[in-house]
Order: sequence, then C-alpha cells, then structure tokens
Amino acid sequence: MRAAIALLVLPLLAAPAPVYAEDARFMLCEALPHLTCVWSGDSFYLRGKVVRLADAVSPERYTGECPQASQLSWRSALRLRDLLNAGTFEIAASEGAELAAVTRNGQSLGEQMIAEGLAQERTPEAPNWCG
Repeated sequence: MRAAIALLVLPLLAAPAPVYAEDARFMLCEALPHLTCVWSGDSFYLRGKVVRLADAVSPERYTGECPQASQLSWRSALRLRDLLNAGTFEIAASEGAELAAVTRNGQSLGEQMIAEGLAQERTPEAPNWCG
C-alpha cells in the first residue's frame, strides 16, 4: 500500500520549476520550501530565490506592530500577488544581491504599490507603519 501511494506522489514531487517568470503562478507563501510565492508586499520568491522590490517597502506579514500594519501587510501581499500574476514582468538586479527593479511595460510594480497606498518608498530608515 505504501509503495502504491509513493508511486502516486512521486510525479508531484518531481514537477519542474517554471522556466520563465511569465510561466509562474504566484500564491502567498505558506509551507516550506518557498519556491514561487509572495512573502510580503515588497518581496517574493521566484524559483526558490528571494526578490525584494528595490523601490518599495511594506510591512512584513506576521510581524505587524499594530492592527494597521497587520492589515496593510496582508493587503499589500495580496496586491503584489495579483500584479505578478497579471502578466509578464522584468526583473533587473539593483543595489544588493536581493534588491531588484520589477517592471511591466516600463512601469515599476513597486511604484504602483506606492501609488495605491500599499507601500512606501524604500529608504535607509524603517517606516513607522503605526504612526
């Protein structure tokens, strides 16, 4: 019986990672390992590698200092998921190994998140999400 179950599950474990970003379908990160999912409104995993938006920052999920930050963290993560799933996008490395400019048709997804009030411009100082 165990062998039969293993034979059914094995193909699922061996499923290949998407070859192109536009083939990826994002969901919110939950169980490990994080392969292709959105962690927060400013970071996501693509084929197991973390990408952080170079131009925007949002509150981290699960670490909300206040109710406003907690609500914003979930809304921004859901919106970034929807933006990434809306079509092809480009990733250009920026300063630092993990920071990148993520754009679609020349428009920054980070700037769009800021314009929608779901993120703030990335600066050296951490934003006060509760103020």
